[in-house]
Amino acid sequence: MAALRTVIFKFMYGMGIGKLLLQKNRNCLRVPVLVFHKITAEKDPVWPGIDPELFEKIIILLKQHYKILPLNALLTTSVSELKHACFITFDDGYKDYLQYAYPIMKKHEVHSSLFVLPHDLSNMGHIWTSTIIFFVKHYSFKEINNFFLAQSIKIEMHENMSAFAVNMCITKYFCELTQVQRIPIIKELQDKFLKDNIVIENELLSFNELKTLDTNFVSVESHSLTHPSFKLESKEEFVEYELKHSKELIENELKTAVNCFAFPFSKWNNLSLSLVHKYYNICFTRINDMVDLKKLNNTKEYLYDLPRFNVHHDSREEVFFLINGFHSKINEIFRK
Repeated sequence: MAALRTVIFKFMYGMGIGKLLLQKNRNCLRVPVLVFHKITAEKDPVWPGIDPELFEKIIILLKQHYKILPLNALLTTSVSELKHACFITFDDGYKDYLQYAYPIMKKHEVHSSLFVLPHDLSNMGHIWTSTIIFFVKHYSFKEINNFFLAQSIKIEMHENMSAFAVNMCITKYFCELTQVQRIPIIKELQDKFLKDNIVIENELLSFNELKTLDTNFVSVESHSLTHPSFKLESKEEFVEYELKHSKELIENELKTAVNCFAFPFSKWNNLSLSLVHKYYNICFTRINDMVDLKKLNNTKEYLYDLPRFNVHHDSREEVFFLINGFHSKINEIFRK
């Protein structure tokens, strides 16, 4: 199926359909922000990344059609200049950025923004979602299911699902919990790994590693402290600490200004969004849509409701169609 999709999108791109979409979006003053997670040569069925060779092809194609700018350009650059722009971001701050993505970005002189988790970085830890990924990767379905049954947790999954689907089912369940509800279960899982003598490796960039990045090509922004799902968080003290302290840690460690915030999972509520206004100038709240430069020019509030495209596709041509709204239009048609 993936091979067929690749052929179809290559054909449509060769026919010039993608360029027509690009020109239409450019005329309407709409530009894309891309978000990547893992760029890695590892073939991981539980949480697949993008192969470095494909990533470089994506960067080369983007440079052919766009001027790739830092996110702060959204605050400082005129609409007439921004209409030829696109923006590249990475969430979480995985070590594979330094190993694979960063050399490619620097080689092609392309800027990117990293939304990192300084609490985990300063403790040389990993994201709670990675605990679930590790669990699915190293244990049988029966062991996974029995663990959750012992916790009186019912998750809609079955043995015939792919490892990726099992991971998604569990992660979605945990996203509907508050931090207070989720942490004890994650701790129980981590204790299980220790008891079973299975080591979960640190996977996030340390501050020392972040300090090696050339600030001409990389800006470091906040993705919270502990990657909560803010939608259900109602305690103002907790939410403010996540937003304020993450910014302060990055700024103090890296001696740089942090202006941008991206909500984990694109989940938020009115409390968390109102507190973002206190500490940041730009906020990403949504996925799979383009930034509307007309709104950006006319409504300051729009800076706190910006979208990005979540990139996890198999060909550079499909990525090009994705960030020009093709997939959104197709989904709209099927929803009608």
